[in-house]
Amino acid sequence: MAPSFLILLLLQSLHACTYSQRVNQTDSLLKWKTSLHYKSQTSLSSWVGDNPCSWVGITCDKAGSITDLNLSSNGLKGTLHSLNFLAFPTLMELRLSDNSLYGTIPSSIGRLSQLRVLYLDFNDFSGNIPSEIGLLTSLSLLSLYGNQLNGAIPKEIGILESLKNVDLSNNSLSGSIPTSIGNLKNLSILYLWKNNLSGSIPQELGMLRSLSELDLSRNNLSGPIPTSIGNLKNLSILYLWKNKLSGSIPQEVGMLRSLSELSLTGNNLSGPIPTSIGNLKNLSGLFLWKNNLFGSIPQEVGMLGSLSVLTLAINNLSGPIPTSIGNLKNLFILYLYENKLSGSIPQEVGMLISLRELELSSNNLSGPIPTSIGNLKNLSILYLDENKLSGSIPQEVGMLVSLSELDLSSNNFSGPIPTSIGNLKNLSILYLDENKLSGSIPQEVGMLVSLSELDLSSNNFSGPIPTSIGNLKNLSILYLYENKLSGSIPQEVGMLVSLSELYLSSNNLSGPIPTSIGNLKNLSILQLFHNSLSGSIPTSIGDNKLSGHIPEKLCLGGLLQNFSIANNHLTGPIPRSMRNCTNLVRLRLDGNQLTGNISEQFAVYPNLNFIDLSHNNLYGELSPKWGQCHNLTSFQISHNKITGRIPVELAQATRLQRLNLSSNHFTETCHLWNNLTWQKMISVDKFLQQLGSARSYGT
Repeated sequence: MAPSFLILLLLQSLHACTYSQRVNQTDSLLKWKTSLHYKSQTSLSSWVGDNPCSWVGITCDKAGSITDLNLSSNGLKGTLHSLNFLAFPTLMELRLSDNSLYGTIPSSIGRLSQLRVLYLDFNDFSGNIPSEIGLLTSLSLLSLYGNQLNGAIPKEIGILESLKNVDLSNNSLSGSIPTSIGNLKNLSILYLWKNNLSGSIPQELGMLRSLSELDLSRNNLSGPIPTSIGNLKNLSILYLWKNKLSGSIPQEVGMLRSLSELSLTGNNLSGPIPTSIGNLKNLSGLFLWKNNLFGSIPQEVGMLGSLSVLTLAINNLSGPIPTSIGNLKNLFILYLYENKLSGSIPQEVGMLISLRELELSSNNLSGPIPTSIGNLKNLSILYLDENKLSGSIPQEVGMLVSLSELDLSSNNFSGPIPTSIGNLKNLSILYLDENKLSGSIPQEVGMLVSLSELDLSSNNFSGPIPTSIGNLKNLSILYLYENKLSGSIPQEVGMLVSLSELYLSSNNLSGPIPTSIGNLKNLSILQLFHNSLSGSIPTSIGDNKLSGHIPEKLCLGGLLQNFSIANNHLTGPIPRSMRNCTNLVRLRLDGNQLTGNISEQFAVYPNLNFIDLSHNNLYGELSPKWGQCHNLTSFQISHNKITGRIPVELAQATRLQRLNLSSNHFTETCHLWNNLTWQKMISVDKFLQQLGSARSYGT
């Protein structure tokens, strides 16, 4: 037989095989298409005819065999069970990311012997990863991220020695990391984060010499960090945060000279920070917070010249802040809060010219704030609260023109507030409470036009409340209680239109409550007790000598929660705006000379817990709506002039424990005491217990 004839016969045979294969592939794809949800089929409208190489998402080789199937982000919904993988012996890439595919991953996927890329991420696949995945020996990229896969990571994954990237994150995988993973010598990226993996980190991970990124965070891994981690010379990212790892941080971590980010946050690691950490010259982020680390912060930290974020907070670190910290010229964030650090804040902190956030709260730091702090022109957050810092607040604080939050509370600072504070135009939070600050509140505070929260409570401030306070239109919280402030409350307080909480209690304030208080439509809490106020007032001011009417506009905003003006000399009606106070929790108007019809002044208050209207001159009948106040535990209206029947609906307030209706003019309600809800009250006046056949009761 002539050679040319044999060649022709071979070509015809190959053509027939290719044609047969194309028919099989076409039939398989069309069958899968029909199994998908109807709306999914519309995105595959080009899938008609017998030439799949022209269809959307399909790539073929020169022989017409399908090599790539890419239908990512096509809105597909359905399973893979109708897809005959055996029909695609030449398929090299299967990309179905970001769809709504569900069901299990078929074991027949192992038939794709030439597959190099498998992306099934961002779907709803469930069940186990099939062990047949170990048959995909050409696979280099594998992503099953963001599904609902469970069960163990199959040990067969260790057969796939061509793998470069593996992402199994954000599933519900359990069990241990298979030791066979150490066979993947070409692996560059391994993401297993946010699963339920347990057990220890295998020493075999140290065999992955090509690894550049390792993320095992948000699992239940326990035991120590393996010392073999030091072999990963190419590692740039190591995330082990939020596990249950214990033991000390191995010195071998210092061998990871390519490392740029190290996060061990949220574990049970103990012992000191290894001095070898100073070798990590490329490190930009060091996250060790929320562990049980102890000992001092090593001076070697100052050798990390590339560091931009350093968080060592919530540990048991002690000793001083190392002066070498001043070398970290690129540092943006420094969190050392909730440790046991002592000594003074070093002047070298002022050399951190890139710093944006500095939090040293809840330590045992003492001494003054260093004047070098004024160099930190980029600083936006400064928290030094809950320490033992002393001395005056330096004028240099006013040079921190980028500052948005300043908390110096719970220290031993003394002296006045520096007038330079007025330069901080971006400041939104200023907490100076619980110190020994004295002098007057400077008018310059009124220049802080971005301020939303101001707390100067529990100090020794004296003099008047500055009228400039009225400029703070964004202020929502103003705490000036427990000082020695004197003079009257300025009318300008009424200009604080965003104010929700105003605490002026326990001062030496005198004079009337300004009528402008009625402008504070967002006010929910107002405390003015323990002052020497006089005249007419609108809020929390019990046991004073206030007279006049309760302002009609008191509750136009409807946000008032606590209102107490008990035991004053107030007269007139309860304002009708009280009906708007649906957030009311506690109300005390007792011990005044208020008049008016109780039937008309109140509404239903779902949050109301306590109300005392006793010892006034209120009249009218009790509304049955009081029974709808289901959180009410104490209802006291004794010593008024209320008439009519006691509404049986009152028994619907099932949490009621204290009830006093005595010294009024109620008429017959014979059967009320038979109600078990009322009988079990802790305190009920004798008037109810004596209800019988009498026709009326009065004072």
